[in-house]
Amino acid sequence: MCSNPSLVALFTDFGVGSHYIGQVKARLLGDGVKQPIIELCSDAPVFDPLSSAYLLASFMDWLPADSLIVAVVDPGVGSNRLSLLAKLDNIWVIAPDNGLLSVAMQRSSYVSVQTIEFTPEKRSRTFDGRDLFAPVAARLCNSLSIPGESTTPELLVGHDWPSHVFAIIYLDHYGNAVSGLFGDMINTNQKILICGAEVPFAETFSAVKPGDLFWYVNSNNLVEIAANCTRADERLPLQIGTPIEILS
Repeated sequence: MCSNPSLVALFTDFGVGSHYIGQVKARLLGDGVKQPIIELCSDAPVFDPLSSAYLLASFMDWLPADSLIVAVVDPGVGSNRLSLLAKLDNIWVIAPDNGLLSVAMQRSSYVSVQTIEFTPEKRSRTFDGRDLFAPVAARLCNSLSIPGESTTPELLVGHDWPSHVFAIIYLDHYGNAVSGLFGDMINTNQKILICGAEVPFAETFSAVKPGDLFWYVNSNNLVEIAANCTRADERLPLQIGTPIEILS
């Protein structure tokens, strides 16, 4: 595969303001990347490729054509897990083979994926984001090919993961709880059962009284539990993995 991406978007669990992000950016720039570099998400669920896979997939439709995502949620770094380069519709993604790409692959009309068999000159055992994925991204940005073998989603980790997950996958800065349930799976006249509470639908925050819990379909088409002008994760004991149920 080879291309010339329009921008580089970093999707990681490194943490907002982390020095790891700075090192990845420095490596990209040092290897000649001239395209804009953005932090798409720096607080993906830590050590959790499954939850992160649903979050990553929800971002894909909002990126410019030919964007390149460098996705690093990689608790298996240093093991024998594969590294992958994929083209999903009009978006490139570099990621470990740990299921992180699985949901995005399921939701894409066009999927092309290969292993990464590029050997950088210097590579630590614990930081592939900087030492492998960033150099590979730089090669793509400079229209250079990446050595590797074509493969198929059926051979990759996460190929059998469900297209939706009935659980919380992300807690945002406001205390809202994002689920792995895409908006086309639920009707607005249905309630969601979570932590023993029956939560009704509202289209917007302003449609409910301050402090009231509600669910809505967020701007990335994921079902989200929120509370108007307060934190839903303080109203309920929410955490990543908290199950949800749709009530008839």
